[in-house]
Amino acid sequence: MTADITLEDIENLEDESYYEDDSEQHPPSDVIAYNELRSCSDLVRMYNEGTLNIQPDFQRDIVWNSSAQTRFIDSLIKQLPIPSMCFSFDYNSQEWQVIDGLQRMTSIIRFLSDPSWQLSKLDDIDSKISGVRVSEFHKQKTELNNFYKRVQNLTIPVTVLRCDHSKLSHMEYLFTIFHRLNSGGTRLNNQEIRNCIFSGEFNNALKEMNEIDEWQKIAGLNTKNSNRFKYIELILRFFSFYDNKDKYKGTLSKFLNGYMKKNRHLGKSDIALKEDLFKRTVGLVWNKILQPNPMRLGSSLMEALLYGVAKNIDLLEQETSASLSQRFDDLRADNSLSTAFLSGGVASKEKVDARLDAALRIFG
Repeated sequence: MTADITLEDIENLEDESYYEDDSEQHPPSDVIAYNELRSCSDLVRMYNEGTLNIQPDFQRDIVWNSSAQTRFIDSLIKQLPIPSMCFSFDYNSQEWQVIDGLQRMTSIIRFLSDPSWQLSKLDDIDSKISGVRVSEFHKQKTELNNFYKRVQNLTIPVTVLRCDHSKLSHMEYLFTIFHRLNSGGTRLNNQEIRNCIFSGEFNNALKEMNEIDEWQKIAGLNTKNSNRFKYIELILRFFSFYDNKDKYKGTLSKFLNGYMKKNRHLGKSDIALKEDLFKRTVGLVWNKILQPNPMRLGSSLMEALLYGVAKNIDLLEQETSASLSQRFDDLRADNSLSTAFLSGGVASKEKVDARLDAALRIFG
């Protein structure tokens, strides 16, 4: 059976690992869910005060354009039924966070806060608002102003998850909810979700490291996967295994979530050390191994290569390109990275340990 496994099959397995949710699916007993109604003006107030975090950097693959936002505002004005949004509420910090409903919230904020926004001119909305600038809605004693006030006072159903953002079990539960709410249509990968629920200094540093020139060149070879968050996750995997390989139990997303949670607010000096290690590692990989004949690397090979190089970086920086290239060829030929061995699950503890141990041995 394994003889029929192809490189494409392995790449598909690797791609799937960016989406799999192996975290706890049952709600912790101390997470309380309840429903409430919030007026649009109240939601905008919460956002303006910084109480409601809508995660503007949390970019989904599809973001509503002006036409979609206009149609949503038209629905509010017509008082059509609106799907419930989902927020988490941290009872310690009093912070609210949008779990589901980002595009709807963005549309409400734009309409109630941006007088320069001109609604799209569309045939399938109320002709009275088609192509109208929001500033026109501010003119008192007009029908447009009545529409504006209607939106302000309109209540939106919200499902609230009362939790503690400092508890890993609670954050893993939110992680699972993201998967459930976004299981249809364009799927969110795990790192897109972490970017929202584990935002902080370390998350920002990962995104900055993703812009390093040598890393961009390495990642740019993998044109099959254009989503930048997949490469940010590879950087996260690099640090997680570099620091905690012996703690890996075979559940990748849970392992990475735990590392993100622990390092969420990492100090500047610690972040600087990690950035330096990553820059040295990808600089050596690109300049002395992949050049002058670069190739596209699968996630498993890239993961092992970065790990093996980083663990021996002081030694390897003194070696010639020819010597390093030979080590790389030996790693590629190792059984731990063969299609037969990787088939059936690239993220199992046995297979992760095998390729990382091989990389450590070959580059040591």
